[in-house]
Amino acid sequence: MQRRTFMKSLGVATAAGASFGILRHPRRAEAYWGEWPADKLDAMIPVERQAKNVLELYLYGGMNAFDTFYAVPDWGQDTERFLHAYYNQTQARFGQCGLGNTLTDEFAEDANGLLVHLGPWVAPLRARPDIVSRMRILVQRHDLLPHEGANPYALTGSRLGSPRLAGVGASIQRHFLEQPGGLRPTPYAYVLYPGVEFPTDNVLAASAIGLHPGSARPLSVTVDPGSSLSQLLARPSVGAGRDSYDAAVDHYLAAYQQRFRPGGKGQLTRSAERSNFEFAHFARRGAGELSGVLSADLFEGVAGTECSDMSGTDKPRMQARMAASLLTRAQDRARYVHWIDGGLKPNPSAGHDTHDSHVEDSSRNVTHTMQCLADIINAPNENDPGKINLDETMIVINTEFGRTPHRQGQSGLNHWPQGMVNVLIGGPITEAERGIYGAITEAEGFAETYISPAENRMLVMMALGIYPFSSQTFAVGDVAGGVKNQAEAAQRLRDIYMGLKL
Repeated sequence: MQRRTFMKSLGVATAAGASFGILRHPRRAEAYWGEWPADKLDAMIPVERQAKNVLELYLYGGMNAFDTFYAVPDWGQDTERFLHAYYNQTQARFGQCGLGNTLTDEFAEDANGLLVHLGPWVAPLRARPDIVSRMRILVQRHDLLPHEGANPYALTGSRLGSPRLAGVGASIQRHFLEQPGGLRPTPYAYVLYPGVEFPTDNVLAASAIGLHPGSARPLSVTVDPGSSLSQLLARPSVGAGRDSYDAAVDHYLAAYQQRFRPGGKGQLTRSAERSNFEFAHFARRGAGELSGVLSADLFEGVAGTECSDMSGTDKPRMQARMAASLLTRAQDRARYVHWIDGGLKPNPSAGHDTHDSHVEDSSRNVTHTMQCLADIINAPNENDPGKINLDETMIVINTEFGRTPHRQGQSGLNHWPQGMVNVLIGGPITEAERGIYGAITEAEGFAETYISPAENRMLVMMALGIYPFSSQTFAVGDVAGGVKNQAEAAQRLRDIYMGLKL
């Protein structure tokens, strides 16, 4: 069999960029996966307003809302709650770190008409009016207190045990891979892990694919100076015999395929596992292309300092550098990068999980990560091709839960999914959409008007032009507000949560 004929039989990339048979038009569907139905287009974000790619920053461990994106200076003055839980220490640390002249800055009114401020530990973003002008804060709430349940829910929008539990990167990878001409060996979606152990917290749910095919899995990358990924992509174990190895796999795969042709004739019988292997073989052949994307210099260690605290390896800086590289490449550009952040010097509990030393850790870790984020975003008139352009890229700031409005012990805050926030910056969010959706109340610190983690995931998909409703993703019932059908659900996500002015 000639190689070209064999490759066609696999459905591997030809000049027309055909894709694998089991991926294209599953069960004779007429549209590519994630395309909007013709009768729902009125609810879609207009193409000219969609983001070209998304960077999601996930503060693993739990980011406190009340000293970051939802600070209310008057709350808790007499009861030592909210921003006043450790107010004297916060003031002292803010000054020591040289973060500015004012502890908070006014931002916008919430759903209850309360003026909300941006807090001390997001000072690097407050120093960038161009970023703040395109910021939309979404109040969120759920009922899962442990990391083990909250991480999968926040990362995927599905609860543990759901067969459709999948990171949003899987939907993005699948959608763009299956578009006409979209097949390529380099991924569209990446998850960047900081090189620390996640033994029980289920953070790896960011890489889960649920009911999607194997080709939808985003590439998981451990961003660490000790990583051997860039070397492994050269396939040293096969060395100079790589072509012979690939030819042998081609031969055995072709023989295996014949078992899926009844009587040796006709089209191949559908098989998800066979298709997954075909794609894996295709991607392995393209390892050389991926090695150019994930070059060795992106894994070089850098030292970091924040507020007199030093770290020999600055993981947030390394992850930010890699994210910017993947999202701004001229060729093989990523559509989605998920930066799982554990901070400059993670709390021993896990990343941003500040059961103790909250002020010290947050002033160092949250502030440093926000500075790393700001540093890869083009300032007005900067036009650095290696930095993110907010007209093209939407940034999502996410976390599994917030922190309590009251103290835990002598220096910490506990888990608080009852009142937390997520943030959207850029992409479809312009100055017209700047503001806050939802509200948290002072009485208990509970969110009163809010979105769910599932709705958050749908917003990310919609920002990239991906239809969020399918058997592999979400249903109408995952959207609040008494919506009656998919069109109403999508309009609520777009018009109310995202606040788009069309």
